[in-house]
Amino acid sequence: MHAPTLDPPGAALADDSIGTDHFFQPRRAAFWLLVVLLAHGLVFTAQLFAAGARVVPLTFGLGLLVWTLFTLAFWAVFRLMELSEQQPVDAFILAFAWGALAAVSLAVPANAAILSLLAKLGSPEFAATWGAAMAGPVTEEFLKLMGVLLLILVARSQFPTELSVLVVGAAVGLGFQVVENLHATVTAALRYPVESQVLPVLQNLVTRGLLSGLWTHAAYTTVASYGVAWYLRHVERSRAVRIAVAVAGFALAWAMHFVWNSPWLEDHFNDSRWGLALLLVVKGVPVAAAAALLWRAALREEGAHLQMLAEHFVPERDLLSEDERARLGAPLERLRVRRALGRQYGRPARRLKAKLQREQLRLVMKAGVYGRGPRTVRHEASIRRTRARLDALTATA
Repeated sequence: MHAPTLDPPGAALADDSIGTDHFFQPRRAAFWLLVVLLAHGLVFTAQLFAAGARVVPLTFGLGLLVWTLFTLAFWAVFRLMELSEQQPVDAFILAFAWGALAAVSLAVPANAAILSLLAKLGSPEFAATWGAAMAGPVTEEFLKLMGVLLLILVARSQFPTELSVLVVGAAVGLGFQVVENLHATVTAALRYPVESQVLPVLQNLVTRGLLSGLWTHAAYTTVASYGVAWYLRHVERSRAVRIAVAVAGFALAWAMHFVWNSPWLEDHFNDSRWGLALLLVVKGVPVAAAAALLWRAALREEGAHLQMLAEHFVPERDLLSEDERARLGAPLERLRVRRALGRQYGRPARRLKAKLQREQLRLVMKAGVYGRGPRTVRHEASIRRTRARLDALTATA
């Protein structure tokens, strides 16, 4: 069985009728493995929170609300940066569900077994100090990346670029992170030194959300997924080099997770709230920086891919002007243009420009998959209508 590969640059140009796999693939074994493990994860996670929901219902309800809003904040950033356009909504749902349900359900017993083994081979003190660092990276990074690989195997042509893999990887990590945070919130309430069901929610929101949200599981899985994306995308390189890059990506994610869970550096910070906050930032900033560099590399590759598709499939300058073409795959630049237009002509102009950019991106991506035809006519018409409305608004302002 050959590993699926991402289409190399120019592959979409060879056949305008190329289709796209959907995530409902009952003829593929990976699909059924995904379904079974998600179902198992749903049952396991419901049982995991059953006791906490009965004993501290207010904590569970507030925690569920807080971490749902945390997830929606990430989704809002994804939409703002146009990353949500890289995959259909069902890809995000499946990726998030894998992290939140399947990966959690498999990691919890595996971590418990490793902790028990460390206590027996070493000592209970060693397991308490180093257990999280020894167990978490081994089981959790593997299981999260397993979800990314399963989604690729289920719907192979949904992943034409490095960025499309990173987006799903980040969603898997986010799902795991949110359920882990909710579980930590409920557990903290059960053991809290004072009788309060609200303070544990606020405390975990600060430590696990505000101070750790950008550099934990979503970042780790992004780094590991980049190695997979590079392996699949760069088919022109030797298999040995591609495997080495994939292994390096996983190893880097493992090392980041290990350092985060380890007691390293704790002796250099006091036990106050400010000391804990500083420790989390010192440990986390290098992780965020590494993830940001990989996102930047993937965005550059995405931009080159989109510009190539645009030149071939969308040559009309009334659909894509020169400056719009140059900014394809550069979400920060496109955001800057929207904001500048909004400052000059008001919020309606900004909204119209956002719609124009979104339709242009969808046109290029859909044309790259299906070619120009019935599937792209709606986007072409929407671009022309939106541009006319935007031109009329800016001309009269």
